[in-house]
Amino acid sequence: MLPWLLLFSALGLQAWGVSERFSWSETQAREVSEQLLDLFVGVSQLICKGRSGAPTIVSRKEWGAKSLTCSGQLTPPVPYIITDQVMGMECQEQNDCSQKLRDLQSRSVYTQGQCEVAYNFLVGDDGRVYEGVGWGVPGMHTQGYNNISLGLAFFGSKIGSSPSPAALSAAEDLIFYAIWKGHLSSRYIQPLLLKEEGCLSPKQPVMPRTACPTIIMRSAWEARETHCPIMKLPAKYVIIIHTAGTPCNESMDCQIRVRDTQSYHMDRLNFCDIGYHFLVGQDGGVYEGVGWHRQGSHTYGYNDIGLGIAFMGNFVETPPPNAAALEAAQTLIQCAVDKGYLTPNYLLVGHSDVSNTLSPGKALYNIIST
Repeated sequence: MLPWLLLFSALGLQAWGVSERFSWSETQAREVSEQLLDLFVGVSQLICKGRSGAPTIVSRKEWGAKSLTCSGQLTPPVPYIITDQVMGMECQEQNDCSQKLRDLQSRSVYTQGQCEVAYNFLVGDDGRVYEGVGWGVPGMHTQGYNNISLGLAFFGSKIGSSPSPAALSAAEDLIFYAIWKGHLSSRYIQPLLLKEEGCLSPKQPVMPRTACPTIIMRSAWEARETHCPIMKLPAKYVIIIHTAGTPCNESMDCQIRVRDTQSYHMDRLNFCDIGYHFLVGQDGGVYEGVGWHRQGSHTYGYNDIGLGIAFMGNFVETPPPNAAALEAAQTLIQCAVDKGYLTPNYLLVGHSDVSNTLSPGKALYNIIST
């Protein structure tokens, strides 16, 4: 994953514990819960941030932009925000940053053949927000998501450097303002993973690997019959979860953990099966849950559009999964893309980004967000 892909803790949720839900009526469930979730998260954002007013936005006219010729219209509130960093545009003052943007606009239009700069807004290292295509027009930053997201790009920092504290603060103000004004959903998602870049494994030399991991099938761990509905593929999300149970380091032990989890989910929670699509053990094994073709019961409102991958263990106050488990999960995700089970421009999120829960735990969440 690119080092500049930043996470602003999009939902700002304070977790109360593992939150599991039934897998039926997902579309209806999303519609029913939308307003309640928006209200809850919106209020929590207001309380936590304590912000008021609008950020300082340098208009297109002020930075000397050419006339906007792009067509299309964003329908607010959009559900996603996507961040980027444009390198090679070092500047620290408004006049210099404005000139850099004019140069960027010229390259975008005359060299790349675009109608405009690719982003809705750009945040300078000087701490100012510069208007790109603005609130109402789709950007050209991420294929498949331009019409349903706000694209936000940082610029002005030295090559290899992160955005300045002033830039980060300005971006937070802009996001808060976008929610307040109804441009951005209060339960927006900022993706942790875009396209085919991996962020689950520590950075290391690229080594050849098989297309798909060895998956321990349901028959091996003596699964009960499933009653879950069919999953419509490809999925759009990967949701990283922890089981909140005991970790396992040997295959036979992991199989027992998976079987016990299924029994708990079906007998105590009345799920249609084990809640996850796949489970990953500290032995480096991938264990088939409901698999590719059935809906899970892992994340209320996302079970019919997201693949739930659960690491066995509890990573709230303990070390993260080991390298074998992380590598197995990353290989599984790539396999899903290669096999057509997961869209190539999928979004990877932590469980706590889309549900009120401690899962996947701070230790694991820190890995997938860096």
